[in-house]
Amino acid sequence: MRNLLVLITVFLSFAVCSQNLQQKGAKKISLEVSDVKWLYLQFPAKINYVDMGTEDIVAEKIGDAENILRIRSEIPVFDNTTLTAITKDGKIYTFDLNYDQDPKTIAIDVKNVGDSVKQEHYLSESTIELSSIRTSHLSYNSDETVIDVAVGVDSIIAEKISDFNNVVIAKRVGEFDAFTSTSLHVVTKDSKNNVRIYPHIIKANENPELVNLVIGSDANEEKASFSIASMNEVEMEEYGKAVVEKGAVLNNIGISENKMLFSLIGLFIKDDILMFHLYLQNDSKIDYEIDFIRSYIQNKKKTKKQTYQDDEKIPIYVYRSKDGDLVEGDTGYSAVFFFKRFTVPDKHQFYFEIFEKNGGRHLKFTASNKEILNAKKITK
Repeated sequence: MRNLLVLITVFLSFAVCSQNLQQKGAKKISLEVSDVKWLYLQFPAKINYVDMGTEDIVAEKIGDAENILRIRSEIPVFDNTTLTAITKDGKIYTFDLNYDQDPKTIAIDVKNVGDSVKQEHYLSESTIELSSIRTSHLSYNSDETVIDVAVGVDSIIAEKISDFNNVVIAKRVGEFDAFTSTSLHVVTKDSKNNVRIYPHIIKANENPELVNLVIGSDANEEKASFSIASMNEVEMEEYGKAVVEKGAVLNNIGISENKMLFSLIGLFIKDDILMFHLYLQNDSKIDYEIDFIRSYIQNKKKTKKQTYQDDEKIPIYVYRSKDGDLVEGDTGYSAVFFFKRFTVPDKHQFYFEIFEKNGGRHLKFTASNKEILNAKKITK
């Protein structure tokens, strides 16, 4: 009996000691969690274990970024609950989760957080306006590769472009009915395996001021890195000049409206690069300022849902016959779009679409797969 009492005493002492150690190592952190915005947590070490107090919360680790956890509520409101995470270095993090549709932040660096999250722990956020009729292109640092893209609601679609390491396309496909903003998170990794989170607040605007954004330290350089192609930019500029000098070698591919002609007048191939020579002729006396040019593949018999899911084809380079986007009255403008080689699937069409800035002279035409397959070889 005496030995039994000794064993019980030792066991209880060990349990109390273990509990004290665990409580000492745990960080009790209060977090605001939304059902329309992801919350990203960046830990100083790999996450080995995650446990949630309710099924109403989703917590996901990111495969290629093992120190990042994203959290979101599955329902509009939930009872306060907890989440525990244990990292590879043995640290235990305990979070008290509270519902807030519009949380103070959507990304936190947990490394130096004590008992509470302060503004200094927030990762820098940017606000982006998305349209349902215009696709936005987000270009991140050219030495980084996008490894994760997540949107807060189904009203937004966003994905990395296959031909680019550091470019994401995003578009609004529905209305924001019960909320005014949502989230878009992009995670990148550089050549040294450094991981970076880019948190964005997304708002709705049918005519955003910017649709092509450069984010990060490359913000003043406007450059994107694309998967390996057979030409560098110097060579593409030389081929662009050569294509323009050849003039029109194709006819009857384009559209003429409102005294404007928008057409494809040349199509060439060199190794794995397709070159489309686009020409815009302004036969009016009113100047035409180009807002942007889209290129995309679309199902011939599109449904309402497919209207929003065009396969955007992003050029790896564009050669312009002149600087600026203004096409004065009774003048023309040439641009050569360079793409990595592609073909158009059956029952689909390839479109070029040009939009006038602060105007309504929008023009669109198709180029068939047959025409693409008949691209001429070119040599300088």
